[in-house]
Amino acid sequence: MPNHSGSASRSVKTMKRISNPLTLVLLIAVVIGLTIVSNLLSGSTSETEEPDVAAEIAPCPVFRVGPLEVTSTVVNTWAMMLLLSVGAYVIGRNLKLRPGPVQNILEWIVETIEKLIREMVGVKDPTIFLPVVGTLAFFIGTANLIGLIPGLQCPTPDINTPLAMALVVFFSVPYYGIRTRGLWGYLKHYVEPIFLMLPIEIASEIARTFSLTFRLFGNILGEEIIISILFIVMPLFVPVPMMLFSIFTGLLQAYIFALLTCVYIGGAVRAHS
Repeated sequence: MPNHSGSASRSVKTMKRISNPLTLVLLIAVVIGLTIVSNLLSGSTSETEEPDVAAEIAPCPVFRVGPLEVTSTVVNTWAMMLLLSVGAYVIGRNLKLRPGPVQNILEWIVETIEKLIREMVGVKDPTIFLPVVGTLAFFIGTANLIGLIPGLQCPTPDINTPLAMALVVFFSVPYYGIRTRGLWGYLKHYVEPIFLMLPIEIASEIARTFSLTFRLFGNILGEEIIISILFIVMPLFVPVPMMLFSIFTGLLQAYIFALLTCVYIGGAVRAHS
């Protein structure tokens, strides 16, 4: 018999977190504060030197390690991972039974991802899928917003970052398919209902990897180009609302990527069942 009381209590807790005025005020204040500070610093920089859209977006070499060239994308990704690691350590050491605003926001995000997994993958327990889907959502969301911190740039306009995320999904799909349905149970869906479906199934998995890559890359790159041009044309009025809009689109792209990841994993878990 399903535990309706448990799911109902989780929904009530989630709604309380969402409707908590202090949590929403804190989140909005942090977003607006970062946007204004980033805009002011960018404006002060543009007064002294001619802005260059290509330099703002394209990755550039920073240093070399032997034959390997380390670009700004790698450096910004390392900085982002350091911030996420330190933040996770500090927050993890200060978890409370009565959560504060920051813990409320994080718990709401985790519960939203768990609900997404339940609905899209079609499982009651999202535990085994949460590490991959949750990590992708947090990583891409942070990567899309890291450019608001002065001195850092978003790594997602570099196509190598979206491609790396898409490859994680590409290898996660057969992993979860084999883990939940067994090796033969997963592989036989490639030849169902007839053997001629094999090349079509393989081509579709490769195609959706490129689709994930270029969807994230194109949306974030286009947004970065528009904001950089607006900084040049109208540096005092337009950038702040556009940067607020970029926060929305950056989080939206992270949600869409996590949603499609769940859809693809769900297809492997429930393939022809």
